[in-house]
Amino acid sequence: MAINSSKLNVTDLDFDNITSNLKQYLQGQETFKDYNFEGSTLAVLIDLLAYASHIGAINLNIAASELFLDSAQIRKNVVSRAKDLGFTPTSEAAAAAYVNITLNNVKNADGSYPTTTEMIIPKGSIFNTVFDGTNYSFVTSTTTTPTQDNLTYTYDEIELVQGTYIEDIFVFDSQIKNSKFVVSNARVDKNRVTVNVTSGGITSAYALSTDVSTIKTTSKVYYTQENEEGFVEIYFGDNTLGAGLKDGDTIAVEYIVVDTVHANGAKTFSMQNTVNGFSNSTITLITAAAGGAEKESIESIKFKANKFYTSQNRLVTLNDYKAKVAEYYPNADAVAVWGGEDNDPPEYGKVFISLKPNNSDYLSSAEKSLVKNNLNRLNMITVRPTIVDAEIIKILITTVFKYNANLTALSTGEVELLVNSAINQFDTDNLNNFDSIFRHSNLVKAIDAADTSILSNITNLRLKKNLPIVVNSIRGYINDFGNTLYNPQSGYNKAGGGITTTTGFYVSGDSINIQYFDDDGSGAIRRYYVSGSVRVYTDNSAGVVDYGTGKYSINAINITSTVNVDSSIDFTIIPSSQDVVATRGKLLDISPSDISVAGEIDTIASGESSAGVGFTSTSSTNY
Repeated sequence: MAINSSKLNVTDLDFDNITSNLKQYLQGQETFKDYNFEGSTLAVLIDLLAYASHIGAINLNIAASELFLDSAQIRKNVVSRAKDLGFTPTSEAAAAAYVNITLNNVKNADGSYPTTTEMIIPKGSIFNTVFDGTNYSFVTSTTTTPTQDNLTYTYDEIELVQGTYIEDIFVFDSQIKNSKFVVSNARVDKNRVTVNVTSGGITSAYALSTDVSTIKTTSKVYYTQENEEGFVEIYFGDNTLGAGLKDGDTIAVEYIVVDTVHANGAKTFSMQNTVNGFSNSTITLITAAAGGAEKESIESIKFKANKFYTSQNRLVTLNDYKAKVAEYYPNADAVAVWGGEDNDPPEYGKVFISLKPNNSDYLSSAEKSLVKNNLNRLNMITVRPTIVDAEIIKILITTVFKYNANLTALSTGEVELLVNSAINQFDTDNLNNFDSIFRHSNLVKAIDAADTSILSNITNLRLKKNLPIVVNSIRGYINDFGNTLYNPQSGYNKAGGGITTTTGFYVSGDSINIQYFDDDGSGAIRRYYVSGSVRVYTDNSAGVVDYGTGKYSINAINITSTVNVDSSIDFTIIPSSQDVVATRGKLLDISPSDISVAGEIDTIASGESSAGVGFTSTSSTNY
């Protein structure tokens, strides 16, 4: 008599459990009820059946997981699921810099001047930069005609793009259904692709379609997507959504091949080509190289796709703006959006967007204009988007740790390096968004966990925020930390400058003495210079500080220059709490240069002292 089918276990995926279930099933049959499967030939066959069942179950489970965006793990499936929601992942992006170029002493051998047409710098001209000790090639993204002033030819706002220009040629064949043209290189910046179609001897430029609602039957547009191998493929309209192509039409696709290492931050460039035989050039930097990035990660696609679908290609809620900004500027490391009603002071009818790019602190003017113009096409008429720079609050870390030298073979310096790495990793893991919070106890825990020999640590912090200055202009300034400041009683540390220190600057009327700001512990900001070791105060009412909000308000002043080369003043303060929060467009950051680590051998734990004799404690306060 066969075993009752209701006793079959069909839910196990484990190989051993499947084998056991098969044996139990056969032992329920009259033929095999007393059969000893161990070591028999039939056991081998059962193992083979279990193996096939196990592989089939695993494959089916994986296949089912790949059907959904949340559970998919293979990139091509994640991209496909995102496409169902109308979301297109970003490709690799090439770093770009802006420069002014001046060609000097330009004169023909016969004494005449070349025409500006003869002195054109063509698209694809090669420039070189050395960044972090490595040479990188940049190319011009457009053809530029100069302006002439006698022997000098000037080229304004030239964009230099990192990478190499490549052109692929395809021929359209209507016999191939749903033709798609795959570019020959994997690392392509989709935002810098140009497509030209030659039909009947006439060449036409085709534009990338970004909004099908504006596409007509005659629109000369192309579409692009990432294929299963990760390459960019291009396809065209069907005479309904865009103009279709004809047999024999030639398609020229020009694009930038993106380097594997991005030279973000490069500032010095040199020409590798001559212009009409002339090469005496002066290159002035406008904007350092920025924007180089890898293609969008699987995690980023999953995060953005649903938000993109929710926005439905319109800008109404703050999340709509956040999703669109991430689409228009894929190189964003962090994005914050808040309404004008939440601004300080309130500005109704505006929405504020703060962006921090990868590998840079601020957007260039050109990047701000690009994002703002794109947003203006979709936002409500009564709402004006405003792009503002991220306000970065630096957290200065000072930590002293005790460790047991008997529990490690590392030197004090090597353990200090581990602690340094732990702090940098804490910054990467916890402080990469606008709405992040620095939690002091979590950092202390991370430092203790840096090495098993570490027994304890005393970690203190200060905050530093940069204040940009407009030199040779009479104006007031506000520097807002967004956190309460340490002020245990009125007049605290008045003689020592309160809790405020700044970098130096010069003011109109005194080009000799470097001036500084401090506070009197009662809310007044003072300006002074140092004579010997004595502070000489030149203004005891230079502004006010609100200890409850962390806002510094500087009265109108004419600052002629600053010690900082970027015309700014750094304010360093002591917060009232060891936990620090980022509000609105503020970002918290721990830079490697702002970390001070010192290790000390714990004499009690190492057996070097008895009854605490000789043990030195570490101060647990900054103040």
